Amino acid sequence: MRSFVSSVLLSTVLAAPAVAEPRAFSVNDRSGQYLVEVLFAAPPEDPHQLAQAFFTVRDSKTLEVLQQLQTPAGNVPVDRNGKVDNWLLGPQSLLYFDDFNFDGRQDLAIRNGNHPDAIYTPTFDVYLQDPQTTQWVLNPALTSLAKEDSNGMFSVSPLDGVLLSQTDRDDRWSRATHWKMRGDELVLLYSDTEEKIQPSEPGENTSMPSGYTLRTTGELKEGQWHEQSSLEGPENEDPVILAGTLDGKTPVELWYQAQGSVIIGEVRYTQTGNGEPIKLLGIREDVDDDLISLQEYADDGDRTGTWRISRENGEPYSFTGTWTSDAKDDGRQWAVLLHDEERELDVDKIDDVDADQRSGHYRMRQDAFGRDADLDLKILPDRDANGKEVAEFTVTLKDRGTERHTVPMETDNLIIVREPQACEKSGPYHIQLVKGFAVIGYNAVPESQDGLAGVYLKQR
Repeated sequence: MRSFVSSVLLSTVLAAPAVAEPRAFSVNDRSGQYLVEVLFAAPPEDPHQLAQAFFTVRDSKTLEVLQQLQTPAGNVPVDRNGKVDNWLLGPQSLLYFDDFNFDGRQDLAIRNGNHPDAIYTPTFDVYLQDPQTTQWVLNPALTSLAKEDSNGMFSVSPLDGVLLSQTDRDDRWSRATHWKMRGDELVLLYSDTEEKIQPSEPGENTSMPSGYTLRTTGELKEGQWHEQSSLEGPENEDPVILAGTLDGKTPVELWYQAQGSVIIGEVRYTQTGNGEPIKLLGIREDVDDDLISLQEYADDGDRTGTWRISRENGEPYSFTGTWTSDAKDDGRQWAVLLHDEERELDVDKIDDVDADQRSGHYRMRQDAFGRDADLDLKILPDRDANGKEVAEFTVTLKDRGTERHTVPMETDNLIIVREPQACEKSGPYHIQLVKGFAVIGYNAVPESQDGLAGVYLKQR
């Protein structure tokens, strides 16, 4: 290595007279077969910056030089005290030895920079060991796979004999893949792709609410690629469990959980009334995600009150807001003070709606427009040609008419009525089923009171 090092130092000095002190390291691979000497001829002053590095791979027993390699952009593996740290050898480090093609030989990955869209994510050149020459040969397929991996380097699963890769694009799209090397080529064995579906915009021929994900899985079976897609959701957030007082004196317990664009919950007046929980439901508003608005619903579907609460920014991070009566000619408004409560919540309350509980009669009474409406829903026993469940329903808006439709369901809790079935005046709409409710919404707020949008409470 001495002549190699000398020539590197000489050329570096001629090109740039003022350089930092060269730094050299050495490390054995985990099998103990190879010794790698690493030289940074002109290391950067900032150890977080990348620099050109030269590698000499030796037989650890005979010290015979097997190969010399280099990278234009490697990380200098030192800590603040100039000591070699853990970033010299490993899957996120300067060097990474492993058996990438599962042939029993140690292969090698060398860092060659950062991902262009993620400055702290490394990229690698991946070399496979040639069994005839004990040399490492750059493999374009594995190098490309490493560049696509969001962690900077794919994972190796020796028990399964597969390579695992994860690719994320912003927070809306991700794909997990399983690969196997056959010769010098990569073969895709399995993929699982998740894409968060954005809510429909006005004018679109559908009405997709927020919180749903399109999952596409593919698998190689007997030499043929098989792929299928399904809609999943809505995404359920962790429930928020609270306790406190109403008007400074009435004890209450309240919980809520966001399920996509819908928020479900319950409130219980612990020392007044019959002590039974009262159903709550709200629609998440994008304009003010910090403010939670939940309506109380009596058993007959009437709205009895509205809770508007938000969490304070400072300790003890209480929830404050107001409760307002929704009863006609009742102007009561009380202050709300709540805090996080550690208590068990019945898991059945926040589960997805049971399949056998979806069909039935739902009603909406005296909504914000003073409308009454009824929804009769039946999930048919037979599926359509695409394997989807089929919903048959009737919506009757008092004094304004009735709509009847039979449409395939998007998933077990979502129905979408598209054009031309949807009323031309209001456009496409959806019905989202949650525990005890059916929520009808549009991809644009209808301008007239003839629309069907609203919260329908399950009656039977």
